[in-house]
Amino acid sequence: MIDIRKFNVGGGGGGQRGGAPLDLALDKLVISDSIALNGFRAKFNNARGLEGNFEASVNGQAAIRGVVVPTKQGLAVRIQSDDGGAVLRGSGIIRNARGGAMDLTLQPNGKPGQFNGLLKIRNTRIKKAPALADLLSALSVIGLLEQLSGDGILFNNVEASFILTPSGVSLRRSSAVGPSMGISMDGVYNTETQQMRMQGVISPIYAVNGLFGALFAPRKGEGLFGFNYSLKGSADDPRVSVNPLSVFTPGIFREIFRQPPPRQPQSQ
Repeated sequence: MIDIRKFNVGGGGGGQRGGAPLDLALDKLVISDSIALNGFRAKFNNARGLEGNFEASVNGQAAIRGVVVPTKQGLAVRIQSDDGGAVLRGSGIIRNARGGAMDLTLQPNGKPGQFNGLLKIRNTRIKKAPALADLLSALSVIGLLEQLSGDGILFNNVEASFILTPSGVSLRRSSAVGPSMGISMDGVYNTETQQMRMQGVISPIYAVNGLFGALFAPRKGEGLFGFNYSLKGSADDPRVSVNPLSVFTPGIFREIFRQPPPRQPQSQ
């Protein structure tokens, strides 16, 4: 086992040259208090810094493959999986996702242990998610509630831009879009306390609503008409708040009334 929590992985030095090749076969590579890579296998060369391919299983639940590339600020990582929902469940971030091809890039930003991240998932389903169910109940969207409790709500495209820190995730901008609905979200999630502070817009009937939203709404996942919402508290049972009057603030004018996104406290 190797525990990289004690190493300054994101703090620079990834561009050092001239080391010997390295093959790793580990039972476990510990990434954080809640995430480990089991069955980690990797082949790295050091001609221009630590560089190579790896494969593993996130907390023993989801198979991934990836590439490590050295940069001046540290090691950049690209991770792919044929089951993005399983990766999200295995990492404890979203426990209700199912399926979907995932592509994740993590680029060190020069601050110790911090990475700028970009996540993309295609054709995933969200099933039996309590927070989303509470949102749909508040909006009285019965048809979507039935989908959520059945096969799940399909999202063709999920995208998220975020900052990963040792204490959690700062979600700068994200969207999930499908025929039935679109969602935008930003905010913070603390992996140590499992507390969240999120906000965004939910747009039902996105297949129609989103056609006009693409012209007039400022963010992906938002239709011409949508409802502002917030999620606060425990990730398993957050407090849900919906502003029903926000549906009368269409498109680009919605941005005027949006609160600044919550910020993750900086690690010392």
